[in-house]
Amino acid sequence: MTFFDGASSAVPPRPVGLWLTPPDHQLAGVVPLALTIGHSADTAVSVACLAAYPAGVEITLEIRLRPGTGPDVDPRLAVDWRRDATRMVRFGVALPDGSRAVAAAAGEPLTTRLGEPGGPLLTVLPAQTAADEPRSQYEPFPFVRPDVRRRGVTYGSAGVVSSRAAQAHRLRYWLWPLPPEGPLTFVAEFLARGLPESRVSVDGAAIRAAADRAVDLWPAAGLPEPGAPPAEVAAAAAEVKAAFTTAFTGGQDVETVLAAVDDGAALRSTLATVRELHPRPTASARVLVGEPVFSDPTHASLPFEVVLSSAPSYGTQLGEAVLVDGRWKVARSSYCAVMSWAGVFCPDRVAEPRRSSPAPLGFGEVDPAAGA
Repeated sequence: MTFFDGASSAVPPRPVGLWLTPPDHQLAGVVPLALTIGHSADTAVSVACLAAYPAGVEITLEIRLRPGTGPDVDPRLAVDWRRDATRMVRFGVALPDGSRAVAAAAGEPLTTRLGEPGGPLLTVLPAQTAADEPRSQYEPFPFVRPDVRRRGVTYGSAGVVSSRAAQAHRLRYWLWPLPPEGPLTFVAEFLARGLPESRVSVDGAAIRAAADRAVDLWPAAGLPEPGAPPAEVAAAAAEVKAAFTTAFTGGQDVETVLAAVDDGAALRSTLATVRELHPRPTASARVLVGEPVFSDPTHASLPFEVVLSSAPSYGTQLGEAVLVDGRWKVARSSYCAVMSWAGVFCPDRVAEPRRSSPAPLGFGEVDPAAGA
């Protein structure tokens, strides 16, 4: 028998932050549409596909260049099209409430992208999967064997020599969270091709209806199996997410924060110490919260991420929520785990005193309170 016999080597999955990428445990509902954001004599930018999930919507832009005016002959394209497509085509979304999100590269820090709490995020997604052959991220078609003719198009060993593939490109974006009902406006510009800022709108109700058609393929990674939910699932989910938002968003008064945490009153000194030691990160802290999964009517789990300025990123965490006296709150263990990042630990929970039961009455004895 060796030292490692019987030891588990399984790595528990961690929840994925749905604010940066579409979920991999669901099949999206598709919005049927054909929308051109803007076009000129030789360039068109269109919405090719909207794939809606309960957490957000994946947007696919199709950029078409008129044949004969491709990147190899157009002097207005100052940089390599295949490499810098998402920098050349500016893209953003305006929501019904007036908030907006402008596409940002996946590597750009969240701290520079967050606006108002609960505001939208728009992230550029890779144009290929890890299983694809290595090639340019924005290469529309894979390389093929030399000297192959297909539908009148000649391919060479260095890739496409002459094809409409060089004039058609698709770029993918992830908008989080799912937009509300009302007009959702897509805005794009392609100044290198002479296309000014252009926009087109779609009804957010159609996107939400498509999200309702999304299908769960398997449970989300890192989250428990769903159990018996509370009676009002939507209301409970909103209250759970509000509790996490309140508990971890900086710049709020102590009473408001602790009221959102189970046994919060006993953690006043813990919060005060963390704020004293790290005033800047705690004052600017923001939290991103996913959809909760209910294991029973009084307990829920959900992915969340606390975004701190001038502090390390701890990534997506699994949080717990509990129903206390009719109100959903952040579980004490989840709150104290975040406090421990600052090197400050919560005190042990003080057990509630047990109520002493009166001695049982002997045979023939009468309870003196009974006649009161």
